[in-house]
Amino acid sequence: MEYPNWFEITAKPYFEKHLLPLAGTKLRALQIGAYTGDASVWLLENVLTHEESKLFDVDTWQGSDEEMHKDFDWVDVEKVYDEKVAPYGDKLVKNKMTSVDFLINNTPPKYDFIYVDGDHTALGVFLDAMLSWVWLKPDGIIAFDDYEWGTDMIKHLAPKLGIDTFAYLYAPEMKLIDLGHQVWLKRLDA
Repeated sequence: MEYPNWFEITAKPYFEKHLLPLAGTKLRALQIGAYTGDASVWLLENVLTHEESKLFDVDTWQGSDEEMHKDFDWVDVEKVYDEKVAPYGDKLVKNKMTSVDFLINNTPPKYDFIYVDGDHTALGVFLDAMLSWVWLKPDGIIAFDDYEWGTDMIKHLAPKLGIDTFAYLYAPEMKLIDLGHQVWLKRLDA
């Protein structure tokens, strides 16, 4: 089955604008919600090019309650992901679990970049943001996908409320660097 490349459709221009200037430097990145690996491959080929750079992907590969996800074969989605990222070896660490389990039950390294594109409910996005914030380095960037997605839905079922709540509560610790379909925030140097 052919799966939509949402990274190419909505995220790539933001990644190019904010991450390409960091290409070749030693970076650690966390991606919550890896899907078929399109963003993973782009990051590894274009930004995480330093020999010591590393990407940590976290996903359950079980989908969600989103209507479109019901038509996907999630075993196949994971297989597509595995095939796409196989050439990158230990530059990528796959974590098949919930983001909450990963962020609470592990001691991950500090990250230079965190991309939140997993659970799309307001509470899910807020939890991912709040729990991953402690692992973001000063001057690091956290980005959220799908800020404008689901505006016709009940507010707690879409990401916007979770992102807005997180940004409001943590406002003194961050600077807004982009707002549109995605939200990009930079952690201030403490």
